[in-house]
Amino acid sequence: MAGSAQQAEAEATFDVLVVDDEEVVREGVRKILEARGLRVAAVPDARSALAHPALHRCRVVVCDLILPDRPGTDLLRILKRLRPDLPVVMITGYATSDHEEQARRAGATEFLTKPFEESELLEVVRRVLSGRSTAERERQ
Repeated sequence: MAGSAQQAEAEATFDVLVVDDEEVVREGVRKILEARGLRVAAVPDARSALAHPALHRCRVVVCDLILPDRPGTDLLRILKRLRPDLPVVMITGYATSDHEEQARRAGATEFLTKPFEESELLEVVRRVLSGRSTAERERQ
């Protein structure tokens, strides 16, 4: 039975891949997005994200800036090499203007500071899924 569940996950299409080592954040983001009808996969670190089948089929990644196995910006750079058009929303509890600038230079589409409101997360994910990031809106 476990084999069929793993195969189903490998074949599933996901809207969002969440990468955060804090279980409460990872599962909280998952529940918020799933409650809005999105299909979400969630993993605790960069290695798991890179190995997860959702990486190749998701529409957006929500990634913590600080991960246990490598900086989130390193994962972001890898994601941008693998899937240049994949939007990535970086999240962190340690936000500084320097962190945000580093994330944006590495290719982040959006940047959220923890703790964020449910409505903020939903607005950012909705905007990214519709193809309109903050940077794109500011250029107009």
